[in-house]
Amino acid sequence: MFTPATLAIIILVLAIISFLAEKIPVNLTIMLSLIVLVLTGLVTPKEAIAGFSSTTILMLIGVMIVGSALFETGVCDQIAEVVTRYAKTERKMMMAILVMASLLSAAVSNSGTVAVFIPIILGICSTAHYSHSKLLMCAFLGSMCGGRLTLVGDAAINVLIGDQIIKLGYPFGFFEISKIGLPLTLIMLVYMYFVGYRFLPDIPMKGFDDALFKAKNKQDVPKWKKNASILIMLVMFLGMIFEKQTGIPSYMVAIIGAVADVCCGIFTEKQAYQLVSIKTVILLGGITPLATALKKTGAAQQIADLLITLIGGSTNVYFITVVIFLLTTIMTQFMSNVVTVTLLMPIVISVAHSIGVIPSALVMVLGIASTMSILSPIACPPANLIYSYGGYKFSDYFKSNIGLCLVFLVTCIVMIPLFWPFY
Repeated sequence: MFTPATLAIIILVLAIISFLAEKIPVNLTIMLSLIVLVLTGLVTPKEAIAGFSSTTILMLIGVMIVGSALFETGVCDQIAEVVTRYAKTERKMMMAILVMASLLSAAVSNSGTVAVFIPIILGICSTAHYSHSKLLMCAFLGSMCGGRLTLVGDAAINVLIGDQIIKLGYPFGFFEISKIGLPLTLIMLVYMYFVGYRFLPDIPMKGFDDALFKAKNKQDVPKWKKNASILIMLVMFLGMIFEKQTGIPSYMVAIIGAVADVCCGIFTEKQAYQLVSIKTVILLGGITPLATALKKTGAAQQIADLLITLIGGSTNVYFITVVIFLLTTIMTQFMSNVVTVTLLMPIVISVAHSIGVIPSALVMVLGIASTMSILSPIACPPANLIYSYGGYKFSDYFKSNIGLCLVFLVTCIVMIPLFWPFY
């Protein structure tokens, strides 16, 4: 008989094979996995549906409605005219999206950033005829880089890393992560402009997205509605940025904004319901129990223990850095980065002490690698958000982003010791 941990790993492997083969729809694979996890007792029914109450889903619903209001009132058309005046080619537009997403996610969560960009990008692409799948992937990659610029974009992981480094006796300020985050962002921009853009998936806009964002005459929209849609968006941004000060979480700010748009008559209640892809909701909520099973059964810990096995008796700090980076990157494709860091951090610190290096350097390697969940849409909410709107296949994430991931690996090996010396 299989142990629960082994069974959880088998289900994960079979799900990945199904995702890659895509013989059946991805969401059907997710729901089948959910059912099997419940029937085998690896998760309880309550744990199986816990993901559908995710605050990320609530944020998606709210932000999609607020962002789509800009399209509905014609503001997106005006934005497209201004942006295309400067970004006259698709590649320049990609760079503009990468820069804007990086900057925004330095102040707002990366999930919130991507959710804001989805309706705006779809609206621009319906007017300017750029590839929405390429621009959405750029918004995703930009948001992930912005999350490494400050403690806000990916607060959970950055706070975990920061707290640990402080406990080790080293300073870690609000912009400490920027020492490596800024170079990684600049390198991403250079890589994407000269190389990465060639690998971005180019998928025709069709079906759900096309129906929602097809061109329509917006000349008769009252000016006050346009102004209201802009004001609501700006207030939502400010609410997300200052959520700690106001005590109102970002997802609640987004819901308030959505309700305000409906109250202003920009959308009817029925239209508001149609703006959120049910495929995205299933992907976001349905994948959670698999990560829960990996952690609950001890399967995730077994994978983490591979780190010690792979390192063996080596004392070469650069070899160990590569192993930590690669194993963390693999783990974070299938479980949350918070869980990944929680499992690996004590092991990484122990390894650092055993080979006589300063632990904070290897902890930073762990932290950066844990934000490399750009190779699959499984465990990364921003990647989930663009999945159905971009029309992607599971393998598109790997093909598009593996090069960038390897570039980041080399960058971290070279630069992290400069900011956090090993000795």
